[in-house]
Amino acid sequence: MEIGHYLVGDHDFEEAKKMGYIIKATQGHITIYPPGKITAYSDDHVAIEGKRLFRPVNRFEIVGM
Repeated sequence: MEIGHYLVGDHDFEEAKKMGYIIKATQGHITIYPPGKITAYSDDHVAIEGKRLFRPVNRFEIVGM
């Protein structure tokens, strides 16, 4: 995966977490939470630096390695 890639499936989230990629969460054009590393994820949420974000309504993009 590379910068600009959007995380969609569990495989994407697992790889991003394992590799320590910096992820940005957005809704539309609004950044919901500052970029950081994924600390956990499930079908319902993704945690960035411990802050849980609702997975179905946000887009998660790799912004750093």
